[in-house]
Amino acid sequence: MLIDVLPSAGSPWMPDLRNKIAIVIDVFRATSTMVTAFSNGCQAIIPVLTTEEALEKRINQPWCLLGGERRALPIEGFDVGNSPFDYITEKVKGKTIVMTTTNGTRAIHAVAKAQKVWIASFLNADSIVDAIDRYIKDNSEVNGIVIICAGSEDRFDIPDTLCAGMLVDMLGKDIEVNDLGRAAQMLYNISKSNLEEALKMTEHGRLLQSIGYEKDVKYCSQSNILQITPILEDGQIICK
Repeated sequence: MLIDVLPSAGSPWMPDLRNKIAIVIDVFRATSTMVTAFSNGCQAIIPVLTTEEALEKRINQPWCLLGGERRALPIEGFDVGNSPFDYITEKVKGKTIVMTTTNGTRAIHAVAKAQKVWIASFLNADSIVDAIDRYIKDNSEVNGIVIICAGSEDRFDIPDTLCAGMLVDMLGKDIEVNDLGRAAQMLYNISKSNLEEALKMTEHGRLLQSIGYEKDVKYCSQSNILQITPILEDGQIICK
């Protein structure tokens, strides 16, 4: 089975997604935030591409919270931003959240036609790999895995690539991997002994620290602290 790793939400090349499963990564911070929201009792997340679409969803579903960011900052008038620390139990338990982010929700939409789409981060990588292993054993028609890094405004992004490398490393030695996936695995293996420091030094890590989100960088750098497996079904993300 082949694993294709894609560099960004705007990747100019996309494999045929039929009979493939997809994993979406946006370490800083959309997928890390989604995983955290579910760990704190969120019922569902509806990923949308624009602020206008989010506002329209709220008109039809006024009980929903609006969440997301633009240029890493909360969107004016939205209930929550894109920091995992915004998604505390008191705010999100039992709630449906309509979310739009610069890169993460675009990446989700880019692979939405895959057979299954999982939402991954460092926080829940082990749980995602376990879920995928079980799914592949029960579904023999699966013929590949696509890991899409959200990237940063259609550019290569080290945090997401490191997480892709971790997933490749965990998915097994006998699986074929494209060149970016192999490079991601190599990068992960030379960085994993001090992942937080590696992530702090990245462009996105430095940006978040410069605007007051040092805690987010530290939190999102933790591996396998949440047993959460969010999956996209019928246009919304739920946790099974």
